[in-house]
Amino acid sequence: MNDSDAILASLSESALTGLATAIEAGWLSADSPDSMFASTAGANGALVSAWLRSLENAAFTPAQTARLLRAIVAGRHRDRILVPDLVVSGPDVPGIPTADTHAVVQSLFQEAQNEIVLAGYAFHNGKLLFERLAEQKRLRPNLRILFHVDVPRRAGDTTTSDAIILRYAEEFRTRHWPWQPFPEVYFDPRALDTDSHARASLHAKVVVVDRAKLFLTSANFTEAAQQRNVEMGLLSHAAYLAEQVAAYFEGLRQSGHLTRLP
Repeated sequence: MNDSDAILASLSESALTGLATAIEAGWLSADSPDSMFASTAGANGALVSAWLRSLENAAFTPAQTARLLRAIVAGRHRDRILVPDLVVSGPDVPGIPTADTHAVVQSLFQEAQNEIVLAGYAFHNGKLLFERLAEQKRLRPNLRILFHVDVPRRAGDTTTSDAIILRYAEEFRTRHWPWQPFPEVYFDPRALDTDSHARASLHAKVVVVDRAKLFLTSANFTEAAQQRNVEMGLLSHAAYLAEQVAAYFEGLRQSGHLTRLP
């Protein structure tokens, strides 16, 4: 990075935007006195002037230079959005800024407008965790709620798969979602294989809101995990990641790898 680049990197977004406007309007050019750059670059006006002169020497027009400066601002904004937030449940540690798992999940429930995709391995007394989501569904009847859960065959359980599925469905309706309408709930039938070596668990813990926000976490949908356990996750506003995760679960459903709970 040369000196001019370093100065540009140190300028605020408002300063860069102001510089772009002044250059595009013809108020500033490489021939302007260094003092005229003071409002954006302070004592480093000469370096900004030199940078501008180098672009003019490279046949950049004022409009192209302004577009470049605004692209720098847009790039900063994009990078800031793509940096995920750390989300933690557990004891506070001084000096470590975090967001609370339970608070983040409840906020995501309240923000959902069109679709919310959830995946969890373990659920406990979910009606206390999902009450806000049920209220959001009441306010927005077209909100699509898709759960992806693990329906396990416990070690030594010789019950038929159909019986385990019906038992789990009743438990989900009673303990986790006692409201109407009932959401779409999907599970991986491989978790019920009688051959323990062939079983596979749906172990992901995910919340995707409107394919725009993505929360990946170690926390299950239990009161202990959401509020007391030491759990960690990342909240991302990168829509392309949220879309990929939602599309992955959609693909599993459409391909038959996941089955809908009766």
